[in-house]
Amino acid sequence: MVSLGFWQLNRAEYKDTLQQKIEQRKNLSALSMDELPESKDDRRYLPVSFSGEYDVQHSFLLDNITFKGRVGYHVFTPVKLPSSKAVLIYRGFVNIGESRQKLPDLKTPEGKVLIHGLLDLPPSRAVQLAENSQQTDRWPVVLQYIDLDRISQFLGYPLYDMVLLLDQDSTGSFEYDIPVLNLNASKNNGYAFQWFAMTTALLIIFFVVNTKKDDLKNE
Repeated sequence: MVSLGFWQLNRAEYKDTLQQKIEQRKNLSALSMDELPESKDDRRYLPVSFSGEYDVQHSFLLDNITFKGRVGYHVFTPVKLPSSKAVLIYRGFVNIGESRQKLPDLKTPEGKVLIHGLLDLPPSRAVQLAENSQQTDRWPVVLQYIDLDRISQFLGYPLYDMVLLLDQDSTGSFEYDIPVLNLNASKNNGYAFQWFAMTTALLIIFFVVNTKKDDLKNE
């Protein structure tokens, strides 16, 4: 329990450090794709701005998402750049719709648009309830996790090695749902307190019980 308590404190410290980095970087002036540093860690949460065209025929729905008590998907759509690559854009949350057989109707802007957002790594894999999609007979394609290499194979063209979190109210955005930009370390501190409190309680019980045993022996 002591080990778990310190693990929660370490998680809280990690979140605090990451939150500070996010706040520092997202308030910087937006960079073009050509101005970005090489390291992924140095690029993470940097604001960028560029022009491109949404691939209106191809979008991806990340499955098993809940937002404000509703079940739905996170929407990802590639934006093609003047170069040969494209950037996978996270556009926000949409409701699941009437059923899983009837996918939501995604309205995607056509023509050249100006994209603003923050760069990030693809979302980490959560508990995987099914295999990732292997079919492209209907679009949008529902995915269990974001694999940029696999998505690039679906599309038939290369993707940038990070995703872009589209700014709120930008052209092509849906409901804004980016929990990583608002980390909460207080929960981890609370869990750590609980583990340490339980440890203290067990120690007190241990000493009380053993003290009574000693008293009985002496009698």
